[in-house]
Amino acid sequence: MNGRFEQLDRQHHNGTSTSGPGRLKRTFSGCFGCCVSKQDVDGDSHLQPLNMFEPRSQNTLEDLLDRSAAARKETWQELGTLEPLVLNDSANPALLGGPKWPALRQAFRVVRRKTGNVILASDGLSDPFDDITLGEGNVNGFGLEFFIETPADEIADSVDDIKQSWQFQLLYTVSQLAAGHGSIRSILDDMKLLSTEAEGVNVAIPEADRPLLVNSAGRVGALLGLKAMEPGVPQKIETTPLTEVHLVNIKLLTLKELQLITEQGAAGRQKLDTLFEGSGRLISSLSRTSAV
Repeated sequence: MNGRFEQLDRQHHNGTSTSGPGRLKRTFSGCFGCCVSKQDVDGDSHLQPLNMFEPRSQNTLEDLLDRSAAARKETWQELGTLEPLVLNDSANPALLGGPKWPALRQAFRVVRRKTGNVILASDGLSDPFDDITLGEGNVNGFGLEFFIETPADEIADSVDDIKQSWQFQLLYTVSQLAAGHGSIRSILDDMKLLSTEAEGVNVAIPEADRPLLVNSAGRVGALLGLKAMEPGVPQKIETTPLTEVHLVNIKLLTLKELQLITEQGAAGRQKLDTLFEGSGRLISSLSRTSAV
């Protein structure tokens, strides 16, 4: 599994601090530089205390973890058949210097929808934090889980093959970036849509499709936060024990769509929001026609 995570839009990455909130803001700007304004980078409006989401429980951590996992499982089971997607890494990436998920556990799920599509979803970014005592007001982790939906005929059936797919590589990369920066939920709440470029996904994309999807730096573009315009994946899980959890869509972009965002920023993201229509609005597919 490719574990490389490249800073995005390096022209936006300023400063070299290696500790403290300043590093968090500059690092966030490096990874999602095309998505935030100078005020977002220089200010601290998104660096809120962890209890900002008004936690609503005082149960034990083990109980909170179980109830959080059960709430996510119930939500996905309403959409189709659910399968675990277990990583075979010999050690948790967080123990090897990678970003730490709230309760350390890094997991994913496969949902085979009744519609014929397949959903891959992160499963653990919304676990309660395991290093916060109950008296300090724990919350459901980063307050979100990511998912990517794709046609069943564009992804393998076996779990082992799924882990080598571009769909999983994109989901994994975005999930790790979010875990590394922690404040993505607050930014999404304010900005509604984010865009990013992900490294390490291009090698899983068939060579014939790369000219339309992979930029000169070897990265692919993705839009985060599209909302469904018709019944389908719910926007949030409200049955988690501490705080509600948002389900955030990841949509693979063509190079022309990514260029629109590069040139127009937030206006480009909003334009794509209006152009992605119908039942394929949230779907990531190599065969779809570019919206621009």
